[in-house]
Amino acid sequence: METRWRFFVVEALMSLKGNFATTIAAVVTVLVVMFIAGLGIALGSYVYNYSNKVRDDVTIRAYLKDSSTPKQIAGIQRMITQTPGVLAGSLQFVSKDDAILRLQKQLGEDSELLKLTLGNPLPASFEFKAENPDQTARIAKAVAGLPGLDRPQPGLPNPDYGAGKADRVLKTAGTITLVLLGMGVVLAIAAILLIGNTIRLSIFARRREVEVMKLVGATNWFVRLPFMIEGMLCGLAGSILASILLAVSYQTLLADRVQSSMTGGGSPESMAFPLLILLLMVAGLAIGAIGSGLTMRRFLQV
Repeated sequence: METRWRFFVVEALMSLKGNFATTIAAVVTVLVVMFIAGLGIALGSYVYNYSNKVRDDVTIRAYLKDSSTPKQIAGIQRMITQTPGVLAGSLQFVSKDDAILRLQKQLGEDSELLKLTLGNPLPASFEFKAENPDQTARIAKAVAGLPGLDRPQPGLPNPDYGAGKADRVLKTAGTITLVLLGMGVVLAIAAILLIGNTIRLSIFARRREVEVMKLVGATNWFVRLPFMIEGMLCGLAGSILASILLAVSYQTLLADRVQSSMTGGGSPESMAFPLLILLLMVAGLAIGAIGSGLTMRRFLQV
């Protein structure tokens, strides 16, 4: 069995060497496909995890009028705690002084600009979360309009839960996924066709040998296997080169920038790099096997 496998591998390597130009073209095409797929998977996992982080961290803020009476504030607090779906223990009252202190922390050195304002323009508010983030809009709508809440303004809803930001993140994630998926499909088809062309040239050069093997009783798999190994080696070589390129261009140069620009701390992680490489290897082998398998069908009819 070991001798037979050695025979198959040697035959495949000799065939690749004999069709060097088309082999290089097939490997380069697989490299491009796997490189784009790797970037897409890594970036897609960042965006997906980040969108989930935004979704899970959604906080509903109900802003109060400056003229709200203690009775109205107590009534708002009671209504929020009694609203179905509100996460128990998440309700927090933020006074005007607490709000201005938060803003000063966020501005850092630029907080000196607040001293130029007259008084404190920020309203007091109640902050709370939903048990299920998908119910956030429903809960916000149920709380809206309570006596003592400030009136919503164009572009300034009340209660506010950052719906625009979450929607933009999810829309961007969907667009990126569709674009990368389309490019990946087109390039994968090109890689399969190129690998198939490489195998076709190899079979054509050895067509008499294939006919003789079939006539003396060789099974289809015995004839097909060296050519399938040839296609899989092309796919594997392209995947290895793509993995090296990804390690240099993405993992060492882009990962930190993408992560920090999207999250600014406490950021989600992308797919583990070893798992990504494993997926690319399997995909490369599959592309090579499909390309060679489809090409071999018509040549086995002797």
